[in-house]
Amino acid sequence: MGVVSSLDLVIVTGLSGAGKTKTMGYLEDLGYYAMDNLPISLMSQFLDLASQTDGRISKIAVALDVRSSGFKTQFHSMLQRLGARDVHPRVIFLEASSRVLVNRFSETRRRHPLPGSTVSESIRNERELLAEVRELASVIIDTTDLTVGELKDRVREAIIGSRQSQSLTVNIVSFGYKNGLPIDLDLLFDVRFLPNPYYDEHLAHRTGFDKGVILYVLREPYARQFFARLADFIDFVLPRYQEEGKSYLTVGIGCTGGRHRSVVIANMLYHHLKPRAKAVHVFHRDLQK
Repeated sequence: MGVVSSLDLVIVTGLSGAGKTKTMGYLEDLGYYAMDNLPISLMSQFLDLASQTDGRISKIAVALDVRSSGFKTQFHSMLQRLGARDVHPRVIFLEASSRVLVNRFSETRRRHPLPGSTVSESIRNERELLAEVRELASVIIDTTDLTVGELKDRVREAIIGSRQSQSLTVNIVSFGYKNGLPIDLDLLFDVRFLPNPYYDEHLAHRTGFDKGVILYVLREPYARQFFARLADFIDFVLPRYQEEGKSYLTVGIGCTGGRHRSVVIANMLYHHLKPRAKAVHVFHRDLQK
């Protein structure tokens, strides 16, 4: 099976110590399946395997560096083979001043992957070796004076560019505080101040899907006012997160046990966001506890 032309492939290369590892991490945050230091000779096989995942892996970032044998010659040939299969990767080339690279290797105490009597000589050899590869890059990022945050912004700009409409998946999780916090929450809202159906003997054993429980939770005007403000807040921040390049946003809604109030509010938020977000899901972690 051949690689499909809809594959979104990003290749990260450049000078050792210029920030490839951090860049790959940022691309992973943008929803790319990241493969570090893949031998060039295995690129075609790797993409063939990706094309057999029924679209589950359609965004791939691959880091390639000078450790691959015959790197310069193989790199150009690889791009030609990919082009023949209608795959046109974006190539990000990372570089930095020799002074900064020497300092980085000194701070980390890592060996440079190219041989040389000194780190400076190895850097000079690598720069010469990659000169032609640099000319083939779609984007060149000089990390000499970039902070970590600035590098992230440059990578995001290089990848997203004008594609500001990237999809953002919103996951809403209801839970009970007595069972601990869910992991990986981006936003957390505590709804334990809302009327608690647990203290109504007719509702205690029901869940937030029950009409009587819903009416009980929302019986006070401030409950509906709270949800209106919550919905307004989420509507406001979603585009900001999307512009930031975030792929997933997880919103936690917590009450005491995770069966009544949090379920009601989580479901309401789900129905509010469903027409607005390209992908929104709701999970009730403690519903059966």
